[in-house]
Amino acid sequence: MNTIADFLNNSYRANPDKLAIIDDNSKFSYSELNQEVNRLSSFLNQFPQNSVISLLFDNTNEFVISYLSVINSGCTAHLIPTGISQSNLKEQIFSAKPRLILSSDVHFSKFNEIEFENLEKLKFSEIKKTSSDTRKPKSSDYAYLIYTSGTTSSPKGVPITHSSCVFTTDNIVKTLQYSKDDVDLLPLPLSHSFGLGCLHTSLYVGSTLVIQNGPTIYDILDSIKKYDVTTLAAVPSTLSKITFSTSNDSLNLLSDLRLIITNSTFFPPETIRKLKDTLKTGKVATYYGLTEASRSTFMIFDDDEKIESVGKPSDGISVKIVSVNDDLSVGEIWIKGSNVIEKYWTEEHTKENLSDGWLKTGDLGKIDDGFLYILGRVDDLINISGEKVYPQEIERVVKVLSGIDDVVAIPMKHKVFGEVVKLFVKKTIESDISKTEILTYCIKHLERFKVPAKIEFVEDFPRTDYGKIKRFMLK
Repeated sequence: MNTIADFLNNSYRANPDKLAIIDDNSKFSYSELNQEVNRLSSFLNQFPQNSVISLLFDNTNEFVISYLSVINSGCTAHLIPTGISQSNLKEQIFSAKPRLILSSDVHFSKFNEIEFENLEKLKFSEIKKTSSDTRKPKSSDYAYLIYTSGTTSSPKGVPITHSSCVFTTDNIVKTLQYSKDDVDLLPLPLSHSFGLGCLHTSLYVGSTLVIQNGPTIYDILDSIKKYDVTTLAAVPSTLSKITFSTSNDSLNLLSDLRLIITNSTFFPPETIRKLKDTLKTGKVATYYGLTEASRSTFMIFDDDEKIESVGKPSDGISVKIVSVNDDLSVGEIWIKGSNVIEKYWTEEHTKENLSDGWLKTGDLGKIDDGFLYILGRVDDLINISGEKVYPQEIERVVKVLSGIDDVVAIPMKHKVFGEVVKLFVKKTIESDISKTEILTYCIKHLERFKVPAKIEFVEDFPRTDYGKIKRFMLK
C-alpha cells in the first residue's frame, strides 16, 4: 500500500459487508463507506490536485467520509479542532489558504467572518455528490495538515505525506499486532494525530472502529460492553479516571480487552499497574511521538523494570540525545526516520526545527539501555544555584498522591538561588488535600533543592485548543 486511500480500497475489496465505522448515530460497512467516499471525492475533483481543504467536524461519520474523500481526491485535508478559538481559527485559515472550507452544520457559523479570494465554504449537508471517476493521490502528496498546539509559540503547520502515514501505520500494526478481527474504540478527537492514527490503523487492517464524541468514562465503558471492544485508545487522564473512579464491576469491563494504548510523555505507573492487573491476557502500551514524528517509540509494559520509559525506537527510526548543558547524559531529543516530516508549512519553522533530516523535538530526555525517558521540555528547565531541575521529575512524584488531578512545576525567581520551584496543583473534585500534606510528601520523596518553595491551588490550567497546558501563562 502506497497511500491512505489504499487502506480503504483494500479493506473494501476484502470485506465489503463488514462494519467499518460506528458513531453515536450511524453505522457504515466498508462497502457503504467506500461508496460515500467515492461520491464526495468526485465532487472534489473540481478543485486542483493538492488543494488544501479545511475540515471542521465533531467525531462523526461525516468527519470520516469528508477526510477520506479529500485525501482520495489528491487534495490535502486541513484538520481543525472543534474547540478552537476564533482568533486561532482565523490564523490557521489564513496560513493554510484552503480552496474550500467543509464543515458540519453545527460549526459552520464559525467561518462567517472569514473571507478571501478563491475561498468556498460549504456545509456537508448541502454538497451535491456525484458518481464520476476521481483522481488518485500519490505517495509523495500531503495527506493532511495539522497545526501544533503552540504552548510556547505560534502554532506550526505540520504537513504529513501519504508515504509517512503508510510507514507509521505499518509500524503500529506490526508492533501492536492489530488485525481485522479487532473492534477498536476511539474516544479521542479525530482532528488530533493520535485519534487520526487510530483511524488509519483500523482501515489498514480492515477492523471495526467505534468513534465517540466527547464521551464520559461511563460512555466508554458502555461501548466496550455493547460492541465487544478488543482495543481501547485513550489519554492517560481518561484511563486513570476509569481505573480509580469507577467500581470494580465497571473496571472489570476492561478485563477482556486485548490492548490498551495511550500516547504520553507521562503515564502514571499506578495506573499502568492497575490496568495490567485488570486485564486477563491483554497488554498495556504507550508510544512517544509528535505530530511531526508520530509513533517514534513504543513501550509494551511487561514488567515494572522500565515502567517510566516510553520505550525503544520503532524499526527504521533513530533517536539521539543532544546535550543542552553540562550533563551529557540528558539533553534534547532528536528524531530521524520515515515518520519525520520533510518540512513545515512555513520555511521559518523548517529552519528552526529541522536539521539534516533530524527533528529537534524540544523535549528533554535520556536513553538508558536503549530505552527512552522523557524529562520535560527544554524551555521548562529550572536552574537552582546551577542545579538543573526537570519539572517532570517533580510532577511525577506529586501526581501519585491521592486527590491530585494534575500538577505543573515552573521556575520562580529567587534573590539567592536564581530560581526555585513553584508548584501549581489542581485537586480532584472530592479532594481535601492540603498544601502542608503536599509539601510534607515532597520533602520525603525529593532532594531538598527540588522541594517546591511555593504551592498554589488552581481550578484549572490554561490550555491550548488541543488541550495541552500553556505553561508560559503560569510564569
